[in-house]
Amino acid sequence: MKQGWQTGELDRFFELSVDLVGTAGFDGRFRRIGHAWERTLGFSREELLSTPFIDFVHPDDRERTLTESARVFAGTGSVTFTNRYRCRDGTYRWIEWNSSVHAGEELIYFVARDVTDRKRAEESLLAAESRFRAAVDGSLDAFFVLRSVFDEAGTLVDFVFTDANQRAAEGMSMPREAIVGRRLGEVASAARRLERLDKYARVFRTGERLLEEQESESPGHGSRWLQNQIIPLSDGVAIAVRDITPFKRLEAELREALQRRATHAEELEEKHRLLAAENAERERAEAVMRQQQETMLAMSTPIIQAWEGILVLPIIGIVETARANHIMERLLAEIVRTSARFAILDLTGVSAVDAATVAHLLAVVRAANLLGSTCLVSGISPAIARTMTELGAAEGGFTTFGVLQNALRYALSRCSAEGAR
Repeated sequence: MKQGWQTGELDRFFELSVDLVGTAGFDGRFRRIGHAWERTLGFSREELLSTPFIDFVHPDDRERTLTESARVFAGTGSVTFTNRYRCRDGTYRWIEWNSSVHAGEELIYFVARDVTDRKRAEESLLAAESRFRAAVDGSLDAFFVLRSVFDEAGTLVDFVFTDANQRAAEGMSMPREAIVGRRLGEVASAARRLERLDKYARVFRTGERLLEEQESESPGHGSRWLQNQIIPLSDGVAIAVRDITPFKRLEAELREALQRRATHAEELEEKHRLLAAENAERERAEAVMRQQQETMLAMSTPIIQAWEGILVLPIIGIVETARANHIMERLLAEIVRTSARFAILDLTGVSAVDAATVAHLLAVVRAANLLGSTCLVSGISPAIARTMTELGAAEGGFTTFGVLQNALRYALSRCSAEGAR
């Protein structure tokens, strides 16, 4: 090689190269390196040339580096390998080497490249793939990946399994290794193969995912409901299969519960209707009964106009508060209507009286007097007279007569006398 080329063009080549170029001797030291080494590792050229290159290698990579160096020294041709080199700040960079030796020169020629970013990307990708693989294998859904198979004419004729998770293997009752690499036609019946091939091909051609539910019979599991999601890929399809049998059963139970609830509501509505009808009938019966009671009460206390200006009210039975109020209302109304001067209360039909009865009679007498009518009491038996005496109601409270005729004569005579005047 000409001296001018070595010190001119070769120097410029070393300085301008973005790769880590250089030479090294059999003594394990760099002989010549480009400026890119300083930019990459941060050490000066003098530090790199004065230190055995093995000192810069990561301890975990030194044995492998010495082995690869021995292969280069042996002249076995170009050797490519990767190791980690220490930087001035203590970090390490991944360096990919391509080196060779020429007989008689005792020099190793090498071109190296900083592949740290690529290594990190590969490690990130591997980590992501590992996490994805763990997530897929741990999924409760069965997961398949199938690659499209074409014939010589370019027609899609089948799909071949390229991946399957643990759940898929369990669902097909065969190990994963027995699934991967097999064609769809080898694991599905003829009828199902045609059905699935048509679906998978349609999804692959259109690029639109398909979500469906179907009921299937599984050996040892009976009838099951499966939800299939078919996802298009660049070279095939991915399939996620979820067992939704528990949800379908729950859905059926919910429908049955709603049906039972609707039936119960209808029965309850019918009971309410019957109860309403019974209540209406009972109210009608109670109204009739009240009307009958009022009629009977009116009949039990008839008011007779015996003569002009004279009313007679025969009382039969017991005079309680409700009946006394009824007697007072009817009698007062008749006194006003007929302008009666006398009202005769005939107690012939009353067998006995007590303090409450006497009080009711006194109230009727006072009310009649307030309307300008004199109230006479007839038909007092010895027992009633004794009771009224004991109660002190006979003194000035009533104008009494033994029989109704005497009371009528008295009232007639008074009315006649008043008329003569």
